[in-house]
Amino acid sequence: MSILGPNFSSRPVVRIDLKALKRNYNNLKTLVGSKTNIAAAVKADAYGLGADKVSRALYGAGCRIFFVATAGEGKEVRAAIGDRATIYVLNGPAPRDLTLFFGSQLRPVINSLTQARIWEEAVSGVKEPPYSALHIDTGINRLGFPENEFEKLVKNEALRKKLHIDLVMSHLACAEDETSAYNKAQLGAFKAKAARLPMLPMSIANTAGIYLGKEYHFQLVRPGIGIYGGIATTNPKKEKVEPVISLMAPVLQVKVLKAGQSLGYNSTFTATKDTSIAIVGAGYADGIPVASSSGKGTGLSHATLQSKRCPVIGRVSMDLTALDISDLKKRPRIGDWAEFFGPNLSDDASEANTINYELLVRLGSRARREYR
Repeated sequence: MSILGPNFSSRPVVRIDLKALKRNYNNLKTLVGSKTNIAAAVKADAYGLGADKVSRALYGAGCRIFFVATAGEGKEVRAAIGDRATIYVLNGPAPRDLTLFFGSQLRPVINSLTQARIWEEAVSGVKEPPYSALHIDTGINRLGFPENEFEKLVKNEALRKKLHIDLVMSHLACAEDETSAYNKAQLGAFKAKAARLPMLPMSIANTAGIYLGKEYHFQLVRPGIGIYGGIATTNPKKEKVEPVISLMAPVLQVKVLKAGQSLGYNSTFTATKDTSIAIVGAGYADGIPVASSSGKGTGLSHATLQSKRCPVIGRVSMDLTALDISDLKKRPRIGDWAEFFGPNLSDDASEANTINYELLVRLGSRARREYR
């Protein structure tokens, strides 16, 4: 029998707290009040946490409107939650995906006249055609009807009726910064354009948009990162959010790096003194950015071991990361867990010169998902 015991595994684990996820959803629901519906963005495999289990948990918390990016994602969510919820597909309809829209009861977000024509043709002759949402670009200049196409749509009542629109939406570019004048500009543009259409439910706020105040809530908000435990604004003190995920990497080996010895690929770290290190079993294949390597990010990156933040040293490799454990009071055992992300998700993102969204969606499939 192994001296490490039968439960030791070299495989990393993503721990996902579904109760915390539901509390985050309900906290946002309380914030917007009873007059505004609250949807959930579960695109990109529910931000890397697992769309099937996350969607079911949110459905259990009362969520009945979901947003995904693609029809394939919508099919997976539909299979998880059943038929009694609405699923919008943000990237809109495409010819090859139409069977998914009808088979999985998905509603496309129409972003352009081209997509409007695709959907018009798709629903032609359908006795009870599905609803769709209309996305108006108000300044983020990604997807969404630009000014010239919106003018044509406004004048084409016959086309609008064929689309069976049940939601008008837009998307904020700078919502995380409540001092940005761009928020008010987009809000004004959204109101003005929506006023030129028949009265319909409206939506512009993601998680950060919710914190801009009631005037941004309209009839529907559609948070994402705030549900998954991420800070969404530049003023985190006003956000009530609990951590949902931790990437846990097992300690595989403990050693001493002698003064003058280098570590890892390209010898990016050289010890200036004898340094105790732990090699842990997770790397960029599991979602730890190469930018977390020492000297690569905006600051020194860390993981948590024995409740203490330990610096990442050397270059993060595909399967392994090295930690400086010189300040720990006791030597870690093989199989002890080092935690990445968790309560320090936003700090870890900043240290790697990225955003918390990216850290979540980059979680690799190799790590075992452990739902709690």
